Amino acid sequence: MKHPAQPDPPPVTKPIGRYILYFVVLIIGYFLLGMAGLQLQSAQTGVTPLWPASGFAFAMVYWFGLSLAFAILPAMWILAWVVDVPFGAATLSAVGSMLEVGVPAYLVRRLAVDPGLPHLRDALLFVATGPLLGPLLSATAGSLAFHFFGNSLFDSVRLWLLWWLGNSLGFLLLGSFGLVIGARASLRLERKTLIAVLVAGAAVIVITAVGMLQVETVTSPLVLYLLIPVFVLAAQRGDQYAILLLGVVAMVVMLLSAVWLPPQSLAQTELGILYLDVSLLWVVVFTGMIISIARQETQAYEQAAWLAMHDPLTRLFNRYAFMDRLEALLSGQPEEVSRVLLLLDLDRFKDLNDAEGHRAGDQVLREVGMLLNREVRPQDSVARLGGDEFAVILEDCELLDACAIAENIRGAIERFEYRGAHGIRRVEASVGLVKLNRRHTTPEDVVHDVETACYAAKRAGRNRMWVHDDHGEESEA
Repeated sequence: MKHPAQPDPPPVTKPIGRYILYFVVLIIGYFLLGMAGLQLQSAQTGVTPLWPASGFAFAMVYWFGLSLAFAILPAMWILAWVVDVPFGAATLSAVGSMLEVGVPAYLVRRLAVDPGLPHLRDALLFVATGPLLGPLLSATAGSLAFHFFGNSLFDSVRLWLLWWLGNSLGFLLLGSFGLVIGARASLRLERKTLIAVLVAGAAVIVITAVGMLQVETVTSPLVLYLLIPVFVLAAQRGDQYAILLLGVVAMVVMLLSAVWLPPQSLAQTELGILYLDVSLLWVVVFTGMIISIARQETQAYEQAAWLAMHDPLTRLFNRYAFMDRLEALLSGQPEEVSRVLLLLDLDRFKDLNDAEGHRAGDQVLREVGMLLNREVRPQDSVARLGGDEFAVILEDCELLDACAIAENIRGAIERFEYRGAHGIRRVEASVGLVKLNRRHTTPEDVVHDVETACYAAKRAGRNRMWVHDDHGEESEA
């Protein structure tokens, strides 16, 4: 059978309009941030200690395509026209800047760096390929541009270092910030974290402003040293997003300080206090970022370790932790110490679960877990083995005392009421007990005996206790 001719699929069109929009945004953003950075420009060197445009360009190129790096060229030409810089110098500098953001953007993707920077590996690879490597390229091109087209009282090495420093700080602050906010599903912070960030942000503004007011004296970096405890404390309360946000706040204050800085502070032929302040901010932000990531990794490790040993629903020990504890008791405790294992299985739990739903069932399991913790002693171990089955290891406890504890637990569960959508629901418990002895060589031996006793209690009519004795027989307690 001949099928009718299918129409040709519509041609695939590239989102040219959106690309042009990004291209224009990069030109405007690079120009404006470049003008902001030039407010701190040294009158003698022509170099600014802070170039935020590099970080902004990197984030745009990373998220929207490497070809956007070409937008830096017209942005540089506009800057050159506004500040009266030779177009040859601007063009050569633009080439270096395009490499500065393009190469790191390519390497960050090639090395599979998570843009959210959640791990130390991601943060260190970003810093190595971005703030450290990228500005080397732009600093080299910029130094050559000054050599061929401009005048500077600085030798090439010091000029190159200053260029690298200014671009590196801008790359670290806005580049990492742009990566993280682009990777986050939400920019909202938890209430406690938000309050901590607001307090830390106010401290950052005051410290940075006071430090920049003293930029002509050694007091300036001494004041900015106070940023270290602020960032460290903030790193303990928030994630790297909060830390980078504080770094951007400090950068904005530094840029705004050009309004009140005395003219002589920008007419230096040496590195000066201003460059020391910039170096200090680089170290402070990097340290805060690493501390916040290390804290998150530690918390994730601790949470994973906790989940490996606990039941997430009831927060009791899980089967693995229970068996591990039981094995330790069998191998490391003296035989004269009496220990009893108690196993309980809820009766009529399935009826409640079917009638009220799994959410109600989960709530009942949580309530039973809390009830068990209330009824046992501090030295005892309570575990949820799975489903509606719980176990208790009673330490240094004679069988008679264990029966009394088990009866209290059984009675408390019998009195428990769940008020659901379909009325009041009750559950009961069948309980098995076994005293650990020399016949038990493995945890599985003990579990087998106590399960046998628990099943005997169920067969006998439920809601009762049975004991597995030393002779391998069960009897009602």
